[in-house]
Amino acid sequence: SRAKAFPAMELALGTVQFGLAYGVAGRGAPVPSGEVRAILARARALGVRWLDTAPAYGDIEERLTDLIGDHHEFSVVSKIPAAPAQLAPGAAAHWVTDTLNRSRDRLGHALTAILFHRAEDLLDPQGIERWQAASAFASAHGLDLGVSCYGPGSLTEVTTRFPVTLAQLPGNALDQRLCHTPPADMSQMAIHVRSAFLQGLLLMPESDACARVPAAAAVLERWHAWCRDHESPPLEAALGLVKALPGATHCVVGVDSLAQLEAIVAAWNEAPAIVAPELACDDVAVIDPRNWPSAD
Repeated sequence: SRAKAFPAMELALGTVQFGLAYGVAGRGAPVPSGEVRAILARARALGVRWLDTAPAYGDIEERLTDLIGDHHEFSVVSKIPAAPAQLAPGAAAHWVTDTLNRSRDRLGHALTAILFHRAEDLLDPQGIERWQAASAFASAHGLDLGVSCYGPGSLTEVTTRFPVTLAQLPGNALDQRLCHTPPADMSQMAIHVRSAFLQGLLLMPESDACARVPAAAAVLERWHAWCRDHESPPLEAALGLVKALPGATHCVVGVDSLAQLEAIVAAWNEAPAIVAPELACDDVAVIDPRNWPSAD
């Protein structure tokens, strides 16, 4: 069924493809700098105002402001990388502050929010020390502070300990965990949903997608049959299903080309919010790409 009363979400642009070869349906190499400049300029013209980046995405964080240029202002979310193992007591805070200073130096006033890239770094014995250091930095620079998680359950664990104001979670036609396990205090935080296309799996030809992730074959057959039955192109359907996820404020998408950006923004503007719980899958072998077979 199609829903009509969901709050408006914003489209945000991820930058991982600009720094790394990423996604099962990607081009197999980072997007060239010239094309990135064109994508960013066009995204701005189309109304996109948020970018998502991270030091872990190759060298894109350090190149981003140059690629944006002087005429395009964005709000940028970046991340604190996974913490090094076996830091000495007291060293965790210094490491967090040093990392954030580097991100601030690279991104300047465009930096709007910071996330811990690895939720587990807030749940181990040094988690409080790391959070306190990041919180002091965020307060000093007027930044939102939060965490990137692989599911709403781990976000709930974090929010019972720390006052998260922004969180990033996966969500898509198959991964609808936000619908039945929403994290506590969602009204107090922005939710940026990533993986709308499940690394491109939902947009690939069905036979190719099933060959890439055999465990997903039955679920993908159901997905493509649903799109056919509802006469809905997979791109538009995938975005419509994200629009209906409860509490979500932004949808973070990545692109490999200017044409792909144009297609996604056009579909986003056309897609109604769609509620289709019959498509949901809780099997982490399907919805968590960390569990997929390695690519040849």
